[in-house]
Amino acid sequence: MATTGSGRHGRPRPSQHPSPRRHPRRGWYLVAGAVTSVAAVTWALVSTAGPSQPPGSRTGGTTREAGAVPARSGAATGPAGGQGLEFCQTQPGSSLRTVLDRAVPGSSQAEVQPLGVAGNGRQVYVSAWTPDFSGVGLLSLATGRLRSIRPYGDPAADQADGAADGRWLVWAQTYSLSSLDHFTMYAYDSATGRLRRIGRSIAGTNGVAWPSPWHAPAVSGHYAAWAQGYGPGGVVEIRLANLETGQVTTIRHGHVQPPLFDGDLVVWPESDAPGTQTTLRAYSLTAHRLVALPAALRAVHGTEFVVSDGTRTAYLSPDLTRLYYSPRQDQPARPALVLPAGVDFAGLAMAPGALAFTTSQATYLASTRTGAFTKVTRRYGYATGSGSLVLVTDAPSQKAVHPALPLHVLDPASISWPPCRARPGVLR
Repeated sequence: MATTGSGRHGRPRPSQHPSPRRHPRRGWYLVAGAVTSVAAVTWALVSTAGPSQPPGSRTGGTTREAGAVPARSGAATGPAGGQGLEFCQTQPGSSLRTVLDRAVPGSSQAEVQPLGVAGNGRQVYVSAWTPDFSGVGLLSLATGRLRSIRPYGDPAADQADGAADGRWLVWAQTYSLSSLDHFTMYAYDSATGRLRRIGRSIAGTNGVAWPSPWHAPAVSGHYAAWAQGYGPGGVVEIRLANLETGQVTTIRHGHVQPPLFDGDLVVWPESDAPGTQTTLRAYSLTAHRLVALPAALRAVHGTEFVVSDGTRTAYLSPDLTRLYYSPRQDQPARPALVLPAGVDFAGLAMAPGALAFTTSQATYLASTRTGAFTKVTRRYGYATGSGSLVLVTDAPSQKAVHPALPLHVLDPASISWPPCRARPGVLR
């Protein structure tokens, strides 16, 4: 996954396998088999040449071990140990259970998908379908009041996926249930209320938009970045926007995948040719050129599931069964968690002191200070890291075109983590 603080990928329609007719943020949380299929499709797009594993993984394609094993026996249980952090499963404490029992007003009655937290911390940017409003808006966490930013022209077909960094919200809006390649990129400045179009899909001579690797744009400070197709043969370009000036430049083109921000760097997976394994590349916002990767990212191959906040880094193995974590940019990531057979990772999200991850069974929240982690949804769901918070969306309780999606707001700094008593490095 390749966005700052958020790991989100294609999500199939409820009770179906992945379908290009459904927006990536809508509906993948219902069926475990469908989530696994999405993950497999994503991996196949990133690397189809039998990728090697990062250090510490078993080599030889994507076949996993028969059962779960510790990521590293005897490793330190905290970043200060110098050997890495292994996650250890616990039961949620009372403070976390209280938050999970309480949903944001209105989210239990309508489809409200979080895009990020506004700068004041009291509102959430959302893509919503409610009886009174459909479009992108600001949702009050206290009252559930929804304020319009941009309504959908056709609520039956229009969809949005985006990211926020406090003041700025950036999203890609699509207009069809049969293709996500035709899109417009919008930027909203909450300080001034200004809405600006900063990009759009590129069409060929036949008027059809070139295929793009779908992913929400990445946002950091006053910059946004995204990937979009621009020609035949699967060629893609990385676009970088200065949100204050509106200037948009192309910083890379070729066989590239969606970018993320890592501090002062724009980072993306890239391969030399279609069907070959990806490695990461980095562009410096200050030097305005390609630069060397930090140590934490150098071993990443064959995956676009990567999150970073400029200090901490986490990513998934190409076969989506191992989670790697590094507490520092100058420290290579080490295995932190291994999934049992039959379970796959499906997403990552990061917030201060915490890492959220979704599997084909449920969504979990981990402390990156102690290594303790716990399940935060009964089944499926997903998490969005934004600012100092983690937004957790439950799976819908019933099938519907626009199902209600209960939303929970977690502040990792306020969570008391119980001590680990389970075997470290393994999901039970």
